[in-house]
Amino acid sequence: MDLGFGNANQRVGSAAASVLLKVAQVQESTVDDQLDQFDDLLNDEEALSKFRANRLQELQQKHSQEKQWRAAGHGSYEELAASRQDSRDVAQEFFRVTKESDRVIVHFYRPSTALSDVFHKHLQQIAYKHLESRFVRINVEDCDKEDGIGASYLVEKLGIIVMPTLVLIHKRKAVHHVRGFDELGGTPDFPTSALVRLLVAHNVLHKEEEEYDNEDEHNESSWNSKRIGGVNSIRIQRG
Repeated sequence: MDLGFGNANQRVGSAAASVLLKVAQVQESTVDDQLDQFDDLLNDEEALSKFRANRLQELQQKHSQEKQWRAAGHGSYEELAASRQDSRDVAQEFFRVTKESDRVIVHFYRPSTALSDVFHKHLQQIAYKHLESRFVRINVEDCDKEDGIGASYLVEKLGIIVMPTLVLIHKRKAVHHVRGFDELGGTPDFPTSALVRLLVAHNVLHKEEEEYDNEDEHNESSWNSKRIGGVNSIRIQRG
């Protein structure tokens, strides 16, 4: 039927319809093949038994890995050398953590910087859901004083110049610095899913289904409308 758009447009429409039909046929064929394989598996006791054994082994390995991760502190968002009274040296703790875990997210913050609370909230949530990575925070308040218990060394060594900063560690190498919120739209109102995608992009988090999308849907819509430029952070004061 001629809709008045000319033969050329009709040919384009026909070609598009043909492509869509072929895609649908391929998808249907794939589903049919998968169903046939499942039927074959149900009718083959030996193959079914092997499938169950392999699946059980996978679950056991996953459980064992998660147990090891939890023993190393994964699943929590921990403060390294939590206070001046803490006898641990924060630099030694930092190197211990990065030696024990392949993927580490380190939040350098100051309690007096309100913007740090934004990362605290998101990192706490992500740490609980992503056992494959280690999440820690380091307080650099007054780190330039003599009793800085190693924080000043890390600030200098890792080039921490603004608060807050996330240092992303992969296999004992600092692969990226997230300084302030510039990479998250330049606003503290970013959704958790935005930070998850950033961490995945730098290989310090496993890519998974976006489990945050539903709970963030309203926040992400609002965030997209507020994205701005400029550094959203505060520089470290040095004496």
